Amino acid sequence: MRPSLNYLRQLRNQIVWSASAIGLTTLTQTNFCTTKEYYFNYGSHMIPHPEKVHKGGEDALFTDKKILVVADGVGGWAELGIDPGLYSKELCKKLEEAFKQNPEDLKNPKKYIIAAHKVTKAKGSTTVCVVALNKGELKSSLVGDSGFAIYRKVDDKYQLNFKSQEQQKSFNFPYQIGSEGDNPNVATDETHKIQVGDLVVLGTDGLFDNMSAQQIQVVIEDVIKTEPNNPQALAKSIANYAYRLSLDPKYNSPFAQHAKQSRLRYMGGKSDDITVIVAFIHEQ
Repeated sequence: MRPSLNYLRQLRNQIVWSASAIGLTTLTQTNFCTTKEYYFNYGSHMIPHPEKVHKGGEDALFTDKKILVVADGVGGWAELGIDPGLYSKELCKKLEEAFKQNPEDLKNPKKYIIAAHKVTKAKGSTTVCVVALNKGELKSSLVGDSGFAIYRKVDDKYQLNFKSQEQQKSFNFPYQIGSEGDNPNVATDETHKIQVGDLVVLGTDGLFDNMSAQQIQVVIEDVIKTEPNNPQALAKSIANYAYRLSLDPKYNSPFAQHAKQSRLRYMGGKSDDITVIVAFIHEQ
């Protein structure tokens, strides 16, 4: 019969007390409590706007087992002859560098946004969303309307646990950082309780303007029936579904619903770059 953990703890404490009583000071206790360390098992998929396929779109991303990033270059810069993708892509590279130089800042990914903004030299601006794993918690920071959702398995089905809120100044006018834009200190700073098996979905507005969190949940349930642990297949399925909806002129999209709330007339999906990252949370 194997001794219980409780019995072993009691035995350890008795040994430590006895050693102390006879003056043995070199004996140390074993710590039975360990901090959980999580990592992302991730996949991603990008679909450029139909008119931007030749240059790969204006979205950008960075992925690692500890941190995930999406960014969406603000399209208005094209009217000034500046490629909106230049800033978002450079910012993601600088975010990657900041993470590798200071991995301890996973506890506050807002610091990565501020640091990357400081050294990004391209003209333009972008929205951005960062999520990171630190000591058993999910840390998040975002600017604008790029965002994320957390899904958790309940009764063997994934259900929405959390959805980030957009930062908008007015309809279709998100907060943004860049060579001109908002102070990066506007970035949010949040902590989320997570569990092994949770599913995180990051996306630029090309995803969330065309699919609600509930619609994403339906795709998740459909895909995991045949691909139970394949984040790449899931990211591709979600992105493809959002793309089809973006081209439907009669679809009452989330974007159309938000337009109506602002007393504007709009119907159909919103054609845009679509970037999706899907990550299962695993324990090391």
